[in-house]
Amino acid sequence: MLVGVDTTLAGAQAELVEQAKGWENPNPDIPEHVRDQAELRAGHARTKLEWAKSLSKRLSEGAYTMADDPGSWRTVHDPLKMRF
Repeated sequence: MLVGVDTTLAGAQAELVEQAKGWENPNPDIPEHVRDQAELRAGHARTKLEWAKSLSKRLSEGAYTMADDPGSWRTVHDPLKMRF
């Protein structure tokens, strides 16, 4: 699970870096609505980054029971498969 979160973090960070390069030297020929769309994408990337960091922290702190954890619902025996 953390691998997926780390991938999301890396992707969001890379997206923000690329977008920041465009803001350093804005092209005056780009229409304003295109710049607004770029700002919207940057906002989405920042939100994804904040969410992924928060999730990564919660997962690292053990917020969820994973399937291979002792006592996980997956380790509970199915009473229908038990033999008496």
